[in-house]
Amino acid sequence: MSRRPNFLILMTDQQRADHLGCYGNTVVRTPNIDTLAARGLRFDRFHVSNPICQPNRAALATGQLTTVNGCRQNGIPLGLDSTTYADVLRAEGYRTGIVGKAHFQNVSPVEARPPAHRGTGVPPQPPFDRARRTQRSGPDYEQEIRAHWASDPDRAVPRPYYGFDHLSLCIGHGDQVEGHYSRWLRDRLDGAPDPRGRDAALPDSPDPTPQIWRTALPEDLYPTAYVGEEACAFLDQDDDRPFLLVASFPDPHHPFTPPGRYFDMYDPAGIALPESFGHKTGARRDLPAHIRRVYEIGDESPDAYWPFHADAETTRRIIALNYGAITMIDDWIGRILAALEQSGKADNTVVIFMSDHGDYMGDHGTVLKHGVHTRGLIRVPLIWADPARAGGEATAIQGSAIDFAPTLLARAGVQAPIGMQGRDLLAPDAEDLPVLIEDNGLAFADPTGRTASRTLVDGDWRMTVFEGSELGELYDLSSDPHEMTNLWTDSGAATRRADMLHRLAERQMALRDASLIPTHQA
Repeated sequence: MSRRPNFLILMTDQQRADHLGCYGNTVVRTPNIDTLAARGLRFDRFHVSNPICQPNRAALATGQLTTVNGCRQNGIPLGLDSTTYADVLRAEGYRTGIVGKAHFQNVSPVEARPPAHRGTGVPPQPPFDRARRTQRSGPDYEQEIRAHWASDPDRAVPRPYYGFDHLSLCIGHGDQVEGHYSRWLRDRLDGAPDPRGRDAALPDSPDPTPQIWRTALPEDLYPTAYVGEEACAFLDQDDDRPFLLVASFPDPHHPFTPPGRYFDMYDPAGIALPESFGHKTGARRDLPAHIRRVYEIGDESPDAYWPFHADAETTRRIIALNYGAITMIDDWIGRILAALEQSGKADNTVVIFMSDHGDYMGDHGTVLKHGVHTRGLIRVPLIWADPARAGGEATAIQGSAIDFAPTLLARAGVQAPIGMQGRDLLAPDAEDLPVLIEDNGLAFADPTGRTASRTLVDGDWRMTVFEGSELGELYDLSSDPHEMTNLWTDSGAATRRADMLHRLAERQMALRDASLIPTHQA
């Protein structure tokens, strides 16, 4: 029997596919990731299942749509009874570890406002005021609250954590990260003042800019370095068991604070803006009011989490700093791969590079995420470098986050659990299926809370349907790759729109929840 493969998953946060050299970017320097692609398989049409951090990470882990695993938006933890690919491999004898960002649980302690009851009369008595009595709350679901780690860097997390026995958490982004990293940083500062955040930032010549500051945190103490060091330490352990290691970097997610030389590595003057930069998303009248409201909220509070419009100078600077963060990650990936070689296990290790979702990065004059499902947001990199496969190839098969876990388990020689909805993308008979993308929207952007959307990507077409609105989006990506001409109301595209709507319904039916199975014959 052949040896079971090891898996090394290298993951970034909020990175577009085209912000890599191997995906056609001629400015950003990513030699180690590009070398990985040159000896691996590059997926050119891999997409999110949900374009937000926590839900898409849940989809990657469980192989289920976010409406099925329940983590349909940030603020709803992944259920502790969910089966992840790490659970399955751990049960098969794998040594499992995750270093860096997990985001399986909530990171903010702010209490959410529950939705209002519908109908007339008095509300039902608790716990019958909820259709599902068991809610994902309480101490067991507070392991990733950032503020808890800031006040207690020595706190412990029960293991296994969603299937991972080894855990080194980063919670937050830029230079504002807590988790196990908090204790690591405290020990290295050895009593020196905490250099994190805008208030402690170094002087910077341009005027203060949303989401940007020159961090005083040195390169060797930055969260990217912590993830890299922890990954190398895991690989250096003397253990004959097959391993699964996820090295999950919090960057290049905003705020944009790459340290040291990486801050000035790219000149904003040499950054080209996207073709659609002048096509303002927030000003479009072909979008429902609650979608436009998302951008208005971002413009009102550009230092928060919502998308906002940025001028050309600011956008170029953001992209330049994004590139700096990516290159720092690439440098550490080079060290991690060197540690893998040093371990003597590289010849039996599948190395995977991926990101959880993208970023507008100037598309339609906006940055960050939330809102419309442009390609920069929903298309993400996936590189699969397997010693057992020929390298230097690309595939155009359409896939999404729900396909990742089944593909990984198939390579390990394990069948997918009942209820995993994705498919093995590497199977010889893998179908090239349309991609369904869910988005629960931002409930506060509309008083009714009806802000969901559904997107279907099928070949060269993208269609998005908005809840509570007759408006929608339809793009022919072959002739309009920058999504400038919405064909939703174009009579010449009426047949295509009807066909896409039918395919959307088909995919929703095909991806129905199969987790609960009959326990007796009728």
